[in-house]
Amino acid sequence: MAASALSNPMPSSPEHKPSAGVGVGGNCIAQIVHDNCPDLLASAGVIIEHLDAQAGNWQFSIDNGLTWRSARTDLINRPGCMGLALDRDARLRVLPFSGHRVSGVRIVFHTVQRSHGQGSGSYRAYAPDERDGGSRSVTLVVGLNAVNGMPPEVKVPRPRNKRALAQSARERAEGGLGGPLAVA
Repeated sequence: MAASALSNPMPSSPEHKPSAGVGVGGNCIAQIVHDNCPDLLASAGVIIEHLDAQAGNWQFSIDNGLTWRSARTDLINRPGCMGLALDRDARLRVLPFSGHRVSGVRIVFHTVQRSHGQGSGSYRAYAPDERDGGSRSVTLVVGLNAVNGMPPEVKVPRPRNKRALAQSARERAEGGLGGPLAVA
């Protein structure tokens, strides 16, 4: 059974979120589009046309978060039609500048119906009037969690008061497990 699970990996879908590794893992492109633009058709990827450079350092990963590269906002935010091509499995995140409180970020993109393949993560010119399937530019203003993902839940033990800890320690020292010793 384990062999079939390995030979038949789970397909990438908005519901399937691969683990992101250490640190801020970002969200995959498919998840960002699915959560914020449910009326858009499922796509093979996006061309990012603009990223909010005032929010922080934008990064993307095309290998499930193992390595991250900085997005060149100086290329994609200037006038013209230059964008960052990312497949649906690519991950995106923004690391806010130190001392800068960011509540929302702006992203402009359009979807594509064909995978970028080896070109995922590359910068390419696009023609605004010749997009796949009549795709249109979408502008999102979303919170950091929509891009970076929710931080993992951390299990923190419930703090106990000092009196309860002292009583428990005294009981263990006397040989009991929580009550007085029973003598038979």
